[in-house]
Amino acid sequence: MNDTNETEEMWEDYDIEESWNYYDWSELAPALVIYSITFCLGLTGNIVIIASTLCPKLRPLPSTPTNIFLGGLATADLILIIFCIPVKIAKLFSFTWTMGAFICKSVHYVQSVAAISSVLTLTAMSIERQFLIVRYYAIVHPMRAHYTCTISQARRIVIATWTASFFLAIPIILTQIHKPVGVRVPSFWCVRDSDSQLLWRIHELYMLLLVLVIPLAVMGFCYTAICWEIWRVMNRRYHMTSRSALSPTIPSNNRECILMTDRGRESSRQSRTKRGSTRTEGESRTIKQVVKMLVAVVVLFAICWSPLLIDNVLTAYEYLPRVKHGPIKHMNTAFQLMAYFNSCINPIVYGFMSKHFRESFLAAAYGGWWCCCRRKVYTPPVKRHPSLSQTRTTSVGMTASFMLLNHQFQSLAPSFHFPLNSFQLPTSD
Repeated sequence: MNDTNETEEMWEDYDIEESWNYYDWSELAPALVIYSITFCLGLTGNIVIIASTLCPKLRPLPSTPTNIFLGGLATADLILIIFCIPVKIAKLFSFTWTMGAFICKSVHYVQSVAAISSVLTLTAMSIERQFLIVRYYAIVHPMRAHYTCTISQARRIVIATWTASFFLAIPIILTQIHKPVGVRVPSFWCVRDSDSQLLWRIHELYMLLLVLVIPLAVMGFCYTAICWEIWRVMNRRYHMTSRSALSPTIPSNNRECILMTDRGRESSRQSRTKRGSTRTEGESRTIKQVVKMLVAVVVLFAICWSPLLIDNVLTAYEYLPRVKHGPIKHMNTAFQLMAYFNSCINPIVYGFMSKHFRESFLAAAYGGWWCCCRRKVYTPPVKRHPSLSQTRTTSVGMTASFMLLNHQFQSLAPSFHFPLNSFQLPTSD
């Protein structure tokens, strides 16, 4: 990302000692404070997330594909914070680049790798959620959703995104140069290669499409499909529950027979149906909460990174000046701060929007995550195994489906009276 102000002129009167007298602390202080806050919050928060999701000895959170993806996302943010923010802070106190050609290219390369890895991980998460909910979030395939994306598959996807990120970020090495400036005192700048203007413009468009346009289009489609499917399934379940509760089409003689000969079993069935409906509503709330959290992360990523990426494109095509002064300079600085601040905001989002993450943060902080020891003083509440809940939901959902089918058969051919309890599936009680 282009974060330097460049000019074609040589600084003949430049002197390192004299430059100390020209610091504008009204500009430096806000940037220094925000970078410092970003570094502290991002370092702490992302380490806790990695410990909560990826540490094999602690792992307060259950090992799920989503948590594996979130661990990979936190790793990208942590790398950006550790390798790039200290360099940005040091650069605030120098008008030139004093850290050599290797750091010039490598720090921008790491920044590109982290940005690409983050957006690829977010895209993979949206696709995984979309396949999970849209293709299998229905009564006819309730148990197959658990196998849509396994833990090992999620790990392979994260490794693939990192491998792709290292290759996709290579063009920045070609466009970022260590440019000599000054005559009386030899100095250097770390800037885009303006001599190869075509390459520079292609690279900025490439980054805009790769990091912003294409991923947001894919994620927008996936989350729109997810929201539509959740609404459709919830609406269908509501009508099925209403029909099952009312049962207006069951003949009176069948109803009396059931009440007289099978009252105990019917009462037990209704009790299990009510418990299953409550669990289904709880699982639906959990799914909605996860989707809301992931959408919030995607929206924040777009808000934080899009201004800098667009500014780079406009600068490369000379719609904005290369040498930034006045309001344009302050705007460019704000865009850089927003991009880096995104690396520390995700743990805050997880903490505000997910009760499970808040509990895992407490477990990691109170249980000694820094050494990944086996001793855990604080343990978050343990819920029933998901497979049990899925089995119960399967039984209730399929029973409701068979009840609806029975009503349809009765309306078409009244001579066929199927006993409702004959379709009762075994539960895991």
